[in-house]
Amino acid sequence: MGWPNRTGRALVALAGLLGAVNAQGYFGTVQNEIASCGSDNFIYLGCYADFLNQAGANFFQFNAQAYNSGDPSRSFPDWDPGSNYNNTMSPVGCARVCRGFGFKYAAVRDNNCNCGLQLPAALVPGLDTFCNVPCGGNSLLTCGGGNYAQVYIDPTFASPLYTPITTLNATLANYYKYLGCYSISNGFPTQDPRAQQTFTSIDDCFSTCAALGYPLVFGSPQGFCTCGTSFGYPSYRVHPELLPTPGDCTHVCNTPNGAGGDCDPTTTRCCGTSNYYPVYINPELQGCYTPQIPGYKSTSTQVLYECDDIDSSYFGPPHSLPLGLYPLSQTINAVPALVHPLHVVGGARDYYIYGCYPQQALNQGGVTGVFAPALSVQVPGFTPATLENCAAQCNTRNYDAFGMINGV
Repeated sequence: MGWPNRTGRALVALAGLLGAVNAQGYFGTVQNEIASCGSDNFIYLGCYADFLNQAGANFFQFNAQAYNSGDPSRSFPDWDPGSNYNNTMSPVGCARVCRGFGFKYAAVRDNNCNCGLQLPAALVPGLDTFCNVPCGGNSLLTCGGGNYAQVYIDPTFASPLYTPITTLNATLANYYKYLGCYSISNGFPTQDPRAQQTFTSIDDCFSTCAALGYPLVFGSPQGFCTCGTSFGYPSYRVHPELLPTPGDCTHVCNTPNGAGGDCDPTTTRCCGTSNYYPVYINPELQGCYTPQIPGYKSTSTQVLYECDDIDSSYFGPPHSLPLGLYPLSQTINAVPALVHPLHVVGGARDYYIYGCYPQQALNQGGVTGVFAPALSVQVPGFTPATLENCAAQCNTRNYDAFGMINGV
């Protein structure tokens, strides 16, 4: 359907975008990252062939998404990784997203952005000419191609020489510190099956998470181990003495039927239960930016968080391990991201989103109808029934606005 031009469309669209960005403020912003790190100082490592088979299957599981109220744990401010109408994909954009969730590496492949903590030694860079797909967020840049991925590293993390890929790493595990008791109902949003395992001893749990490169870890007395880089929604910190069942956050590990409250997490590796867990953090496995850590609440229904000041020694960059050495010539330029308001091109016209309406509001005529019968027309069926094709149909008929429902 189409209808003549109406003013105010761009203003409404921008208001909608601002609302979505504000809703994501809890998870941090690019401004927070730059304030912590000083700049977008990411290093380009090269164009890697056979990326999916060698690295994507295990090491680059995490992918961010645009704001999703049903799953905000992977949402990132100003990020839209794949829409045809508002794509912000670029190398620096992807690297910022990965840094925002606490990851060391960013991989851009065919306009997909994935984050990882380790890069397999068998993966070697090939010719840059194979990474030739224009970026959706800036067509002057490339974003991988086919099974080739452009890989970037945050140089404020420890050198890969000191965080090797192993099964267990007790040396790195020694750097974990007790962060606090947290209510964690949905775990950490890692998307990595290796980050959730069973363990025979709590030391193996910590050594496993350290070997995988994860800075956060918690365990349960039933022998479950969870690693992560950032907290999932709707986690919050609790005062252990105010727990509904005192001792839930201070269980001796591997004792599922008792010993609650008998473990001191400040001096010992302890476990938790009933969604309350002592969380430990490793500053040697972090970079210059630490994802936001939730503050105190008494219940999940409490709206506001109580501020939680954590000592800076708990955060990265590493205090003991040395940083990697990278050629400054490989530092990528933090060019301003192109602005892509929500729109679709149809011939000579750019159609901006006016809003989302229920079906009855789009019917022609009636008090609530958006389309006036005398000024609009229903376009006959066309294939494929895409927004671009609908825009093109309305453009040829000289209409300045259109709407679609179920392909019509």
